[in-house]
Amino acid sequence: MISEMTAKYFEARIREGQEFNYLGWFERVQGEKSEAKAVGTTVIAKEFLASETANPTNNSGRQEAEPRSTPPPLNKTMPLARPSWRSDDKARSRIRQTRMRRRLERVCRAWNKFQATRVRKAVYGYLTAVFEIVERYNRRRKTEKLLRYAFKCADLAVDGKADPFTAVIRCTCYRNTDNKTISKWARALRYVAQCKKPGTGLKRFMEEAGGINGCAERYARWSSSR
Repeated sequence: MISEMTAKYFEARIREGQEFNYLGWFERVQGEKSEAKAVGTTVIAKEFLASETANPTNNSGRQEAEPRSTPPPLNKTMPLARPSWRSDDKARSRIRQTRMRRRLERVCRAWNKFQATRVRKAVYGYLTAVFEIVERYNRRRKTEKLLRYAFKCADLAVDGKADPFTAVIRCTCYRNTDNKTISKWARALRYVAQCKKPGTGLKRFMEEAGGINGCAERYARWSSSR
């Protein structure tokens, strides 16, 4: 079972998303605890005074008697239901899906930026965004989750056997690109994934390898020779 503090933390992360500020959240929680403690003390004092006023005949005897060693009983509130591990897993799953959606949105924005300009080389910005998200989830062995969510967001039928680059391009280009172009771009990115050294920019690597067409042709020759 997770603590009440942890449950509040996950609730705040889900509710505030990217705007979540841990220090601000922690200060709010501490402030709420202080206010709750002050309210509880005030309630106890009022109840004690009310009981003394309701029994004035016993006051004189109590003044001479020894003061009570035990305080009046507290009004206990019902304990908050603690979330189970299952609800904790659901919260983490929602957080992961939110992050995945935002990364796919960045790819979509790169596509819109590419479409808004007539500069031919602007396509490299979009292909870089596609390459980075596929490689990110491939390293974590979560490519299938990425593809399922991408198809779902694009309102397309899920293809479990789809090439990751092809699937992400198809799901983020708003169906504004023909299948031949999508296939060429995907082959070029597969060649980049096979041959590009870490630290080398995608645009630089592809241009030195003959551009998009050159990378696509090299991948076709490489795959046919296997």
